[in-house]
Amino acid sequence: MVFRIIAGVLLMVASAAHAALKPVYGCSYWDKKTDNVEQLKKCMEVKEGKLFFLPELFTKSRDVEGTLWVGVYEYARDAGLQDGDYYVHAPDSYLSVIHFDNGPDWYVEGLVRSRQNGKIGFWDYAFRNRIAPQFDYAGQFKEGKALVCNGCKTQRDGEHVALVGGEWFYIDKTGKRVSEVKSAPF
Repeated sequence: MVFRIIAGVLLMVASAAHAALKPVYGCSYWDKKTDNVEQLKKCMEVKEGKLFFLPELFTKSRDVEGTLWVGVYEYARDAGLQDGDYYVHAPDSYLSVIHFDNGPDWYVEGLVRSRQNGKIGFWDYAFRNRIAPQFDYAGQFKEGKALVCNGCKTQRDGEHVALVGGEWFYIDKTGKRVSEVKSAPF
């Protein structure tokens, strides 16, 4: 009987200790010494449903104008996090950006695309939202305009994906519609 009580207490203590541990997740990052993409096993935690990037990332990663790139892929799926790319300023300051051409979307004309709640919008270098996420598709800016679509859908053809249907138009850097597109370009 005493053995069962001791075993039960030990099991409860071990369970409580395990629950108190915060899981730490890995990521990919751009290493400042090797100038290559590397993996960091202890990169971030999830605190109250938000990411928190650990100090080691900031000592190893190369930044561009005060912003780090972090790739969160299979490392954090068990925490319910989506695969994706993030720009990071500080342990609790980050922006999820669109994965584009084998890496994170880049800033074009001072703005970067991010998908929030299924819609695409644009943010600046300080992670301030400049054009609310409202588009099903949005291209990068070129000469002050970006091609966007509402209502378009992806259509898979083998390994390729096309966008079909929807209403296509151009916006300016304030998000205002500036011209129509007569037929979908994709």
